[in-house]
Amino acid sequence: MSDNSKRQGRVSVGLIALAAVLALALGAAAWWLAAGEEAFGGALGSLAPRGQSDPAPVSTAPVSRGNIEKTISGTGEVKGSASEKLKPAPWRYFKSFDAPLNKLVRAGEPLMTYTNGEVMSAPYDLVAKSRTVPKTREALSQDDHFVEVERVDTVHVEMPVAESDLASLAEGQEVGVVVGSQGARTGVISNINQVGAYQASGSRFTVTVEVPNDGSIWLGMSATLSVKVAQAIDVLTVPVSAVQGDGDAKTVTVLDPDGSLRTVGVSTGLSDGTKVEVAGEIKESDVVVLHESATAPGGDAGNAIVTMTAAA
Repeated sequence: MSDNSKRQGRVSVGLIALAAVLALALGAAAWWLAAGEEAFGGALGSLAPRGQSDPAPVSTAPVSRGNIEKTISGTGEVKGSASEKLKPAPWRYFKSFDAPLNKLVRAGEPLMTYTNGEVMSAPYDLVAKSRTVPKTREALSQDDHFVEVERVDTVHVEMPVAESDLASLAEGQEVGVVVGSQGARTGVISNINQVGAYQASGSRFTVTVEVPNDGSIWLGMSATLSVKVAQAIDVLTVPVSAVQGDGDAKTVTVLDPDGSLRTVGVSTGLSDGTKVEVAGEIKESDVVVLHESATAPGGDAGNAIVTMTAAA
């Protein structure tokens, strides 16, 4: 073989070796591109320049349509509608006390029997809390002897109300009542105390609600009360945190489908600090931007609670 042929052979072998090395390098690069992000993502991420991060996402909510009911609500303890000391008939002698203590006694059922056979009966549904009577066959005195009772044919529940809510309430107004785990029933406001209790956050006034009792309500039970004071039907609403500004300068920021933002002037209606009725150049299904710190447009809502229901 000539020297020229030998040199050509060595060049061919070198080219083949170089091609093999290049193939291996390309394969390794492809593997690194496919798996490197998963395998080394954490390490590579740590090499990124500090101070650079994705912008925080904007919180949004859709404009919705529904009904708003504003209610003033609270809880209280069931009490008798009246406390009284029932006195025996004059010139009678005691024979027996016939009613159980701390249990329901229906109107007309016996409380006490006299030695002449006459009976002192319950004038209304009541619970006898205590009794003060003499020994059997001793004289009864209207000054010293009595039965202490709580009237329970109707019961009372007292609810503290913020002074800002007083204008929405009136005696005789209907009240929704739920006692314990029982079903809903209706009561009425029987009294609004005109002497309040001052607090730094605002004075409170006691509202008394009278509830008819069929015997299923016991003294000491807990009751939840709600008074409907306003209603808006089939209105546009947004979270109150979407509304900015005061008075006639309230606005919302609308996020359009293309990602652009625009400010829209709105007027506000019924609200309790969670949802607020709005009107203006916005429509249902528009998306509004929420802001972290916001208060209910129009100020403090007191004890008010808003119930949202879908429009029919």
